Amino acid sequence: MLLLTSTCLIYNLPYLSSTFYTQFLEAFNLSNTQAGILITFFSLTATPGYLFGGMLADKFSPKKLIILSLLMTAALGYAMYFMSGYTVLMVCYFGFGISTTFIHWSAFMKLIRAQADDKDDQGRTFGTFEWCYALVGAVASYGLLALLGYVSSFKIATALYATILVIIALLVIFLLKDVKGINDNDFNVRMVKQAIAHPVTWLNGLIVMGMFIVATGSAYLNPYLNGVFGTSVAFATSFAIMNKCIVRLCVVGVGGMLLDKWKTPKFMIICMVFLSAAIVGMFVIPQNSGSMVIAVIIAFLILIFMSTARSGMYTPIPEAKIPMAITGTAMGICSAVGYSTDIWSYTLIGNWLDNYGNTGYQYVLLLSLAGVAMVIICSILLYRYEKRHHIFERSEV
Repeated sequence: MLLLTSTCLIYNLPYLSSTFYTQFLEAFNLSNTQAGILITFFSLTATPGYLFGGMLADKFSPKKLIILSLLMTAALGYAMYFMSGYTVLMVCYFGFGISTTFIHWSAFMKLIRAQADDKDDQGRTFGTFEWCYALVGAVASYGLLALLGYVSSFKIATALYATILVIIALLVIFLLKDVKGINDNDFNVRMVKQAIAHPVTWLNGLIVMGMFIVATGSAYLNPYLNGVFGTSVAFATSFAIMNKCIVRLCVVGVGGMLLDKWKTPKFMIICMVFLSAAIVGMFVIPQNSGSMVIAVIIAFLILIFMSTARSGMYTPIPEAKIPMAITGTAMGICSAVGYSTDIWSYTLIGNWLDNYGNTGYQYVLLLSLAGVAMVIICSILLYRYEKRHHIFERSEV
Protein backbone atom coordinates (compact mmCIF):
# COMPACT_ATOMS: atom_id res chain seq x y z
CA MET A 1 0.00 0.00 0.00
CA LEU A 2 2.89 2.38 0.71
CA LEU A 3 4.25 1.83 -2.80
CA LEU A 4 0.85 2.56 -4.33
CA THR A 5 0.37 5.63 -2.15
CA SER A 6 3.67 7.08 -3.32
CA THR A 7 2.87 6.51 -6.99
CA CYS A 8 -0.69 7.78 -6.77
CA LEU A 9 0.23 11.03 -5.06
CA ILE A 10 3.35 11.68 -7.11
CA TYR A 11 1.16 11.73 -10.24
CA ASN A 12 -1.75 13.51 -8.59
CA LEU A 13 0.37 16.64 -8.24
CA PRO A 14 1.11 17.32 -11.95
CA TYR A 15 -2.34 16.06 -12.95
CA LEU A 16 -4.21 18.44 -10.65
CA SER A 17 -4.67 20.40 -13.88
CA SER A 18 -7.02 17.71 -15.20
CA THR A 19 -8.74 16.45 -12.02
CA PHE A 20 -9.49 19.98 -10.80
CA TYR A 21 -9.56 21.50 -14.27
CA THR A 22 -11.70 24.59 -13.68
CA GLN A 23 -10.16 25.39 -10.29
CA PHE A 24 -6.63 24.98 -11.66
CA LEU A 25 -7.28 27.35 -14.58
CA GLU A 26 -8.75 29.96 -12.25
CA ALA A 27 -6.01 29.69 -9.59
CA PHE A 28 -3.16 30.08 -12.09
CA ASN A 29 -5.08 32.31 -14.55
CA LEU A 30 -4.66 30.00 -17.56
CA SER A 31 -6.46 29.40 -20.85
CA ASN A 32 -7.32 25.91 -22.13
CA THR A 33 -4.35 26.05 -24.49
CA GLN A 34 -1.93 27.15 -21.76
CA ALA A 35 -3.07 24.27 -19.56
CA GLY A 36 -2.48 21.89 -22.46
CA ILE A 37 1.00 23.32 -23.06
CA LEU A 38 1.92 22.52 -19.45
CA ILE A 39 1.23 18.84 -20.09
CA THR A 40 3.29 19.12 -23.28
CA PHE A 41 6.24 20.40 -21.23
CA PHE A 42 5.65 17.52 -18.82
CA SER A 43 5.79 15.08 -21.72
CA LEU A 44 8.96 16.49 -23.26
CA THR A 45 10.88 14.91 -20.39
CA ALA A 46 8.36 12.20 -19.44
CA THR A 47 8.34 10.45 -22.82
CA PRO A 48 12.11 9.83 -23.09
CA GLY A 49 12.07 9.38 -19.33
CA TYR A 50 9.93 6.25 -19.66
CA LEU A 51 12.57 4.72 -21.93
CA PHE A 52 15.71 5.67 -20.05
CA GLY A 53 13.96 5.25 -16.73
CA GLY A 54 13.52 1.59 -17.61
CA MET A 55 17.26 1.28 -18.07
CA LEU A 56 17.75 3.06 -14.75
CA ALA A 57 15.39 0.62 -13.02
CA ASP A 58 17.35 -2.33 -14.42
CA LYS A 59 20.62 -0.86 -13.14
CA PHE A 60 19.92 0.74 -9.74
CA SER A 61 17.89 0.11 -6.59
CA PRO A 62 14.16 0.72 -7.29
CA LYS A 63 13.64 1.79 -3.67
CA LYS A 64 16.30 4.50 -3.84
CA LEU A 65 14.90 5.75 -7.14
CA ILE A 66 11.42 6.04 -5.62
CA ILE A 67 12.72 8.01 -2.63
CA LEU A 68 14.59 10.42 -4.90
CA SER A 69 11.55 10.92 -7.12
CA LEU A 70 9.27 11.70 -4.17
CA LEU A 71 11.60 14.37 -2.77
CA MET A 72 12.19 15.99 -6.17
CA THR A 73 8.46 16.13 -6.93
CA ALA A 74 7.79 17.66 -3.51
CA ALA A 75 10.36 20.40 -4.20
CA LEU A 76 8.62 21.25 -7.48
CA GLY A 77 5.25 21.34 -5.71
CA TYR A 78 6.58 23.87 -3.22
CA ALA A 79 7.94 25.94 -6.11
CA MET A 80 4.46 26.09 -7.68
CA TYR A 81 3.06 27.40 -4.41
CA PHE A 82 5.72 29.91 -3.37
CA MET A 83 6.64 31.25 -6.83
CA SER A 84 4.37 32.78 -9.47
CA GLY A 85 4.26 33.14 -13.23
CA TYR A 86 3.57 30.91 -16.22
CA THR A 87 7.30 30.39 -16.82
CA VAL A 88 7.63 28.90 -13.33
CA LEU A 89 4.78 26.51 -14.10
CA MET A 90 6.43 25.40 -17.35
CA VAL A 91 9.74 24.75 -15.57
CA CYS A 92 7.95 22.79 -12.83
CA TYR A 93 6.07 20.64 -15.33
CA PHE A 94 9.29 20.04 -17.24
CA GLY A 95 10.79 18.84 -13.95
CA PHE A 96 7.75 16.70 -13.12
CA GLY A 97 8.50 14.64 -16.22
CA ILE A 98 11.95 13.84 -14.85
CA SER A 99 10.89 13.09 -11.28
CA THR A 100 7.71 11.09 -11.94
CA THR A 101 8.76 9.13 -15.02
CA PHE A 102 12.51 9.04 -15.64
CA ILE A 103 13.20 8.31 -11.98
CA HIS A 104 9.97 6.80 -10.59
CA TRP A 105 7.78 4.96 -13.09
CA SER A 106 9.79 1.95 -14.26
CA ALA A 107 11.15 1.38 -10.75
CA PHE A 108 7.53 1.25 -9.57
CA MET A 109 6.51 -1.15 -12.37
CA LYS A 110 9.45 -3.44 -11.62
CA LEU A 111 8.46 -3.65 -7.95
CA ILE A 112 4.88 -4.48 -8.97
CA ARG A 113 5.94 -7.32 -11.23
CA ALA A 114 8.17 -8.67 -8.46
CA GLN A 115 5.04 -8.99 -6.28
CA ALA A 116 3.62 -11.51 -8.77
CA ASP A 117 6.71 -13.70 -8.30
CA ASP A 118 6.62 -14.68 -12.01
CA LYS A 119 3.44 -16.72 -11.58
CA ASP A 120 0.52 -16.76 -13.98
CA ASP A 121 -1.54 -14.31 -11.95
CA GLN A 122 -0.27 -11.14 -13.61
CA GLY A 123 -3.78 -9.92 -14.35
CA ARG A 124 -4.90 -10.29 -10.75
CA THR A 125 -1.70 -8.67 -9.48
CA PHE A 126 -1.94 -5.64 -11.75
CA GLY A 127 -5.68 -5.42 -11.09
CA THR A 128 -5.11 -5.44 -7.33
CA PHE A 129 -2.55 -2.68 -7.57
CA GLU A 130 -4.91 -0.65 -9.77
CA TRP A 131 -7.58 -1.07 -7.07
CA CYS A 132 -5.24 0.10 -4.30
CA TYR A 133 -4.07 2.98 -6.49
CA ALA A 134 -7.67 4.07 -7.01
CA LEU A 135 -8.45 3.83 -3.28
CA VAL A 136 -5.56 6.13 -2.36
CA GLY A 137 -6.51 8.53 -5.15
CA ALA A 138 -10.13 8.67 -4.01
CA VAL A 139 -9.23 9.48 -0.41
CA ALA A 140 -6.71 12.15 -1.44
CA SER A 141 -8.85 13.79 -4.12
CA TYR A 142 -12.13 13.87 -2.19
CA GLY A 143 -10.24 15.10 0.85
CA LEU A 144 -8.84 17.94 -1.24
CA LEU A 145 -12.28 18.70 -2.71
CA ALA A 146 -13.69 19.03 0.81
CA LEU A 147 -10.76 21.21 1.85
CA LEU A 148 -11.35 23.69 -0.98
CA GLY A 149 -14.31 25.14 0.88
CA TYR A 150 -12.04 26.22 3.74
CA VAL A 151 -8.99 27.64 1.93
CA SER A 152 -8.50 30.92 0.12
CA SER A 153 -6.65 29.60 -2.92
CA PHE A 154 -6.45 26.33 -4.82
CA LYS A 155 -2.67 26.82 -4.98
CA ILE A 156 -2.51 25.58 -1.38
CA ALA A 157 -3.20 22.11 -2.78
CA THR A 158 0.26 22.00 -4.35
CA ALA A 159 1.98 22.72 -1.03
CA LEU A 160 -0.24 20.15 0.71
CA TYR A 161 0.64 17.42 -1.79
CA ALA A 162 4.33 18.34 -1.54
CA THR A 163 4.29 17.97 2.24
CA ILE A 164 2.58 14.58 2.02
CA LEU A 165 5.19 13.39 -0.50
CA VAL A 166 8.00 14.31 1.91
CA ILE A 167 6.31 12.30 4.67
CA ILE A 168 5.83 9.31 2.35
CA ALA A 169 9.49 9.48 1.30
CA LEU A 170 10.49 9.14 4.95
CA LEU A 171 8.14 6.16 5.38
CA VAL A 172 9.55 4.49 2.26
CA ILE A 173 13.07 4.78 3.68
CA PHE A 174 12.14 2.73 6.74
CA LEU A 175 9.26 0.49 5.60
CA LEU A 176 9.55 -0.44 1.91
CA LYS A 177 11.60 -3.53 1.03
CA ASP A 178 13.82 -3.29 -2.02
CA VAL A 179 13.89 -5.82 -4.88
CA LYS A 180 16.66 -8.34 -4.41
CA GLY A 181 18.37 -10.54 -6.94
CA ILE A 182 16.90 -9.18 -10.17
CA ASN A 183 19.07 -6.16 -10.90
CA ASP A 184 21.86 -6.75 -13.41
CA ASN A 185 24.98 -4.82 -12.50
CA ASP A 186 26.45 -5.72 -15.91
CA PHE A 187 23.69 -3.84 -17.71
CA ASN A 188 24.71 -3.09 -21.28
CA VAL A 189 23.38 -2.23 -24.70
CA ARG A 190 22.41 -5.86 -25.35
CA MET A 191 19.57 -5.49 -22.85
CA VAL A 192 18.23 -2.52 -24.78
CA LYS A 193 18.55 -4.39 -28.07
CA GLN A 194 16.69 -7.39 -26.69
CA ALA A 195 13.83 -5.23 -25.45
CA ILE A 196 13.65 -3.25 -28.70
CA ALA A 197 13.72 -6.41 -30.82
CA HIS A 198 10.81 -8.05 -29.00
CA PRO A 199 7.54 -7.39 -30.91
CA VAL A 200 5.43 -7.50 -27.75
CA THR A 201 7.29 -4.45 -26.45
CA TRP A 202 5.88 -2.43 -29.35
CA LEU A 203 2.44 -4.02 -29.35
CA ASN A 204 2.18 -3.27 -25.63
CA GLY A 205 3.36 0.29 -26.29
CA LEU A 206 0.70 0.87 -28.94
CA ILE A 207 -1.99 -0.60 -26.68
CA VAL A 208 -0.92 1.85 -23.97
CA MET A 209 -0.94 4.66 -26.55
CA GLY A 210 -4.51 3.87 -27.61
CA MET A 211 -5.65 3.59 -24.00
CA PHE A 212 -3.98 6.84 -23.08
CA ILE A 213 -5.64 8.66 -25.97
CA VAL A 214 -8.96 7.49 -24.55
CA ALA A 215 -7.89 8.45 -21.02
CA THR A 216 -6.92 11.93 -22.21
CA GLY A 217 -10.34 12.34 -23.77
CA SER A 218 -12.03 11.15 -20.58
CA ALA A 219 -10.11 13.79 -18.61
CA TYR A 220 -12.20 16.41 -20.44
CA LEU A 221 -15.51 14.86 -19.39
CA ASN A 222 -15.29 17.20 -16.40
CA PRO A 223 -15.55 20.51 -18.34
CA TYR A 224 -17.66 18.78 -21.03
CA LEU A 225 -20.45 17.94 -18.58
CA ASN A 226 -20.24 21.40 -17.05
CA GLY A 227 -19.95 23.51 -20.20
CA VAL A 228 -22.28 21.62 -22.56
CA PHE A 229 -24.78 19.74 -20.40
CA GLY A 230 -25.02 22.22 -17.52
CA THR A 231 -23.81 20.27 -14.49
CA SER A 232 -22.33 22.30 -11.63
CA VAL A 233 -18.57 22.81 -11.29
CA ALA A 234 -18.59 20.86 -8.01
CA PHE A 235 -20.39 17.92 -9.62
CA ALA A 236 -18.09 17.97 -12.64
CA THR A 237 -15.03 17.96 -10.37
CA SER A 238 -16.50 15.12 -8.31
CA PHE A 239 -17.07 13.26 -11.56
CA ALA A 240 -13.43 13.79 -12.55
CA ILE A 241 -12.39 12.19 -9.26
CA MET A 242 -14.71 9.28 -10.01
CA ASN A 243 -12.94 9.03 -13.35
CA LYS A 244 -9.54 8.63 -11.74
CA CYS A 245 -10.50 6.74 -8.60
CA ILE A 246 -13.99 5.57 -7.66
CA VAL A 247 -14.94 3.72 -10.84
CA ARG A 248 -11.56 2.02 -10.85
CA LEU A 249 -12.16 0.90 -7.26
CA CYS A 250 -15.34 -0.83 -8.37
CA VAL A 251 -14.16 -2.51 -11.57
CA VAL A 252 -10.43 -3.22 -11.65
CA GLY A 253 -10.71 -6.23 -9.36
CA VAL A 254 -13.26 -7.76 -11.72
CA GLY A 255 -11.10 -6.68 -14.63
CA GLY A 256 -8.10 -8.50 -13.19
CA MET A 257 -10.06 -11.74 -12.76
CA LEU A 258 -11.50 -11.55 -16.28
CA LEU A 259 -8.04 -10.81 -17.60
CA ASP A 260 -6.59 -13.96 -16.03
CA LYS A 261 -9.48 -15.97 -17.48
CA TRP A 262 -9.56 -14.51 -21.01
CA LYS A 263 -5.96 -13.26 -21.34
CA THR A 264 -5.07 -9.86 -22.71
CA PRO A 265 -6.17 -9.95 -26.40
CA LYS A 266 -9.73 -11.18 -25.83
CA PHE A 267 -10.13 -9.06 -22.70
CA MET A 268 -9.04 -5.83 -24.39
CA ILE A 269 -11.13 -6.38 -27.53
CA ILE A 270 -14.33 -6.99 -25.54
CA CYS A 271 -13.71 -3.92 -23.37
CA MET A 272 -13.03 -1.75 -26.43
CA VAL A 273 -16.21 -2.85 -28.22
CA PHE A 274 -18.35 -1.75 -25.26
CA LEU A 275 -16.30 1.42 -24.82
CA SER A 276 -16.73 2.44 -28.45
CA ALA A 277 -20.51 1.99 -28.18
CA ALA A 278 -20.60 4.34 -25.18
CA ILE A 279 -18.46 6.98 -26.92
CA VAL A 280 -20.69 6.88 -30.00
CA GLY A 281 -23.71 7.26 -27.72
CA MET A 282 -22.22 10.42 -26.20
CA PHE A 283 -21.51 11.76 -29.68
CA VAL A 284 -25.05 11.35 -31.04
CA ILE A 285 -27.17 12.65 -28.14
CA PRO A 286 -28.36 16.30 -28.27
CA GLN A 287 -25.57 18.55 -27.00
CA ASN A 288 -27.58 20.66 -24.54
CA SER A 289 -28.76 20.76 -20.92
CA GLY A 290 -31.84 18.74 -21.79
CA SER A 291 -29.58 15.70 -22.19
CA MET A 292 -27.86 16.17 -18.83
CA VAL A 293 -29.08 12.94 -17.22
CA ILE A 294 -28.39 10.69 -20.20
CA ALA A 295 -25.00 12.36 -20.70
CA VAL A 296 -23.99 11.63 -17.10
CA ILE A 297 -25.12 8.00 -17.46
CA ILE A 298 -23.16 7.52 -20.69
CA ALA A 299 -20.13 9.23 -19.16
CA PHE A 300 -20.26 6.72 -16.30
CA LEU A 301 -20.37 3.87 -18.81
CA ILE A 302 -17.32 5.30 -20.57
CA LEU A 303 -15.46 5.36 -17.28
CA ILE A 304 -16.55 1.82 -16.37
CA PHE A 305 -15.38 0.25 -19.63
CA MET A 306 -12.18 2.30 -19.76
CA SER A 307 -11.28 1.56 -16.13
CA THR A 308 -11.96 -2.14 -16.59
CA ALA A 309 -9.64 -2.19 -19.60
CA ARG A 310 -6.83 -0.53 -17.63
CA SER A 311 -6.10 -3.87 -15.94
CA GLY A 312 -4.78 -5.13 -19.28
CA MET A 313 -2.62 -2.15 -20.25
CA TYR A 314 0.68 -3.55 -19.03
CA THR A 315 0.06 -7.31 -18.97
CA PRO A 316 1.26 -8.21 -22.51
CA ILE A 317 4.95 -7.96 -21.49
CA PRO A 318 4.79 -10.31 -18.46
CA GLU A 319 2.19 -12.45 -20.24
CA ALA A 320 4.68 -13.03 -23.08
CA LYS A 321 7.31 -14.15 -20.54
CA ILE A 322 9.80 -11.41 -21.39
CA PRO A 323 12.89 -12.03 -19.18
CA MET A 324 12.91 -10.17 -15.87
CA ALA A 325 16.39 -8.78 -16.64
CA ILE A 326 14.96 -6.60 -19.43
CA THR A 327 11.50 -6.02 -17.98
CA GLY A 328 12.34 -2.51 -16.79
CA THR A 329 13.69 -1.55 -20.21
CA ALA A 330 10.76 -3.15 -22.07
CA MET A 331 8.27 -1.44 -19.76
CA GLY A 332 10.11 1.83 -20.30
CA ILE A 333 9.93 1.51 -24.09
CA CYS A 334 6.23 0.65 -24.13
CA SER A 335 5.49 3.47 -21.68
CA ALA A 336 7.48 5.95 -23.79
CA VAL A 337 5.54 4.91 -26.89
CA GLY A 338 2.20 4.97 -25.10
CA TYR A 339 2.50 8.18 -23.14
CA SER A 340 4.07 10.13 -26.01
CA THR A 341 0.52 11.26 -26.77
CA ASP A 342 0.87 13.79 -23.95
CA ILE A 343 3.29 15.74 -26.15
CA TRP A 344 0.49 16.75 -28.49
CA SER A 345 -2.92 15.64 -27.22
CA TYR A 346 -3.56 18.14 -24.41
CA THR A 347 -2.31 21.09 -26.46
CA LEU A 348 -4.39 19.96 -29.45
CA ILE A 349 -7.53 19.58 -27.35
CA GLY A 350 -6.89 22.91 -25.62
CA ASN A 351 -6.71 24.58 -29.04
CA TRP A 352 -9.93 22.87 -30.11
CA LEU A 353 -11.76 24.15 -27.04
CA ASP A 354 -10.37 27.71 -27.33
CA ASN A 355 -11.07 27.95 -31.07
CA TYR A 356 -14.27 25.93 -31.51
CA GLY A 357 -15.91 26.18 -28.10
CA ASN A 358 -18.23 23.33 -27.18
CA THR A 359 -17.92 21.84 -30.66
CA GLY A 360 -14.37 20.96 -29.68
CA TYR A 361 -15.69 18.24 -27.39
CA GLN A 362 -17.09 16.42 -30.42
CA TYR A 363 -13.57 16.31 -31.83
CA VAL A 364 -12.36 14.90 -28.52
CA LEU A 365 -14.85 12.03 -28.81
CA LEU A 366 -13.66 11.25 -32.35
CA LEU A 367 -10.07 11.23 -31.12
CA SER A 368 -11.08 8.78 -28.39
CA LEU A 369 -12.62 6.46 -30.98
CA ALA A 370 -9.33 6.50 -32.88
CA GLY A 371 -7.59 5.37 -29.68
CA VAL A 372 -10.10 2.52 -29.27
CA ALA A 373 -9.46 1.37 -32.84
CA MET A 374 -5.71 1.30 -32.18
CA VAL A 375 -6.17 -0.92 -29.12
CA ILE A 376 -8.39 -3.37 -31.02
CA ILE A 377 -5.94 -3.69 -33.93
CA CYS A 378 -2.95 -4.24 -31.63
CA SER A 379 -4.88 -6.75 -29.51
CA ILE A 380 -5.63 -8.80 -32.63
CA LEU A 381 -1.93 -8.74 -33.57
CA LEU A 382 -1.02 -9.71 -29.99
CA TYR A 383 -3.39 -12.68 -30.16
CA ARG A 384 -1.72 -13.87 -33.36
CA TYR A 385 1.71 -13.58 -31.76
CA GLU A 386 0.69 -15.49 -28.63
CA LYS A 387 -0.99 -18.21 -30.67
CA ARG A 388 2.03 -18.58 -32.98
CA HIS A 389 4.45 -18.84 -30.05
CA HIS A 390 2.19 -21.11 -27.94
CA ILE A 391 2.39 -18.74 -24.98
CA PHE A 392 -0.55 -20.16 -23.06
CA GLU A 393 0.26 -23.77 -23.88
CA ARG A 394 3.65 -23.27 -22.21
CA SER A 395 1.96 -21.71 -19.17
CA GLU A 396 -0.20 -24.79 -18.71
CA VAL A 397 2.75 -27.21 -18.77
